[in-house]
Amino acid sequence: MLLPVSQVANLVDSLNLTWIDKVYLNTIPKEDLDNTDSTVMLLQETDSSPAYLANSTFKGLAMGVEIQIFYKIDLANDFNPLEAEIALMKSLKEAGWLIVSSQHHTTDPDTNQVTKTIYVTKNEMI
Repeated sequence: MLLPVSQVANLVDSLNLTWIDKVYLNTIPKEDLDNTDSTVMLLQETDSSPAYLANSTFKGLAMGVEIQIFYKIDLANDFNPLEAEIALMKSLKEAGWLIVSSQHHTTDPDTNQVTKTIYVTKNEMI
């Protein structure tokens, strides 16, 4: 079984989203921290707990992933981030992920990039 962040990364890669330039797992490399010319997605694990408890044991895992999107500063005029996020969330749902929370858009105080955070979870049998 792949790590939860790897599962989401594989799904995002398979969607061929033209508006995502890079997907990072766990951390953004130092050399890209101040990059405002690309839209990047950061995936971090939020949960990996025993699930499906029965007969004094567990039969699955509850997996959680935080998805952070940092939009590039100069977005195309015809690009609608909200529509893109809705399509992404629908794809995650179709792949068995539950959308736990879709936070409001914020502005990164260091880079002035618009950011979005989405939390997803999935229970998987082992």
